[in-house]
Amino acid sequence: MVQDEVAQQAYIEHEMLKHIAGALRATMEWKLSGEDLSRKLASLRFIGESFQRHVEHVFDLEEYDGYMAVVTESHPHLHEKTAALREEHDQMRRRVRGVLYNLRHLESDDAVAFGDACQELLSLLDHLNDHNHREMALIQEAMTRDMGGEG
Repeated sequence: MVQDEVAQQAYIEHEMLKHIAGALRATMEWKLSGEDLSRKLASLRFIGESFQRHVEHVFDLEEYDGYMAVVTESHPHLHEKTAALREEHDQMRRRVRGVLYNLRHLESDDAVAFGDACQELLSLLDHLNDHNHREMALIQEAMTRDMGGEG
């Protein structure tokens, strides 16, 4: 069934996104022996670009081929919750682009700006994690109603 394939793809894509987010966190935790941030910054830029592409991909899947269309069509009363999550996608897209822009324009000897960029990236990763939990809660609410629960 096509819906099962979409669910399977969404699961796999989210798992890949978790791994990329984990790689970003590991890179930010990388302890340097000196003051030169060039290697760490290059790694963050590289992984960050992958993260941006994957966030865009996952959000597109959710919005056009995934749960958002299904939930909105089968549960119109959940439209507001779905619309709020879609708006968060747009906000996070802008944040990811901003963080990547800042990383691309950082000088490898500017430790303060580097630290600020890492804090913004960590905040974004936490927001994405929270967002994903709320998406799962919405899907569970829709499934509970489909199964005849009170949800």
